[in-house]
Amino acid sequence: MKRMPKIKDVMSAFPFSIESSDSIAKAKEMMKEHNVGHLPIKLEDDSLSVISLRELERTQLPGHTHTDFDELTLADLCAINIYTVDLQTSLIEVLDHMSNNHVDCALITRQGKLAGIFTFSDACRAYSQHLKDFFFPNGPEDVA
Repeated sequence: MKRMPKIKDVMSAFPFSIESSDSIAKAKEMMKEHNVGHLPIKLEDDSLSVISLRELERTQLPGHTHTDFDELTLADLCAINIYTVDLQTSLIEVLDHMSNNHVDCALITRQGKLAGIFTFSDACRAYSQHLKDFFFPNGPEDVA
């Protein structure tokens, strides 16, 4: 009997994270080094936030209110209310919330501590694998 997948089954476990007092440049460097598009941020009050590469790049577009980017820290940019779920949460619940609320990622916790991250890329990867398993149960040689 198949069981309903939980978010822990498809999340990216043990994500790299950064401190809210760190610079935009450091965050961009970490993202490039680890080939990730989202980076969890540990805030000073021990809560969590997240920043995406797109958000970081958007701050440097002409017309943005900030002009001295060397002075900015991630605390100046990161969102306050981040979608966070326990790793035992149903995958369907997370997907529904992300879709209904136009959320591009979820931070996954275990006993209140960061355990993983789940992004649209993870969702696409999981759905692709699901389709392959469903339509080509004997492996890639079925693809023709």
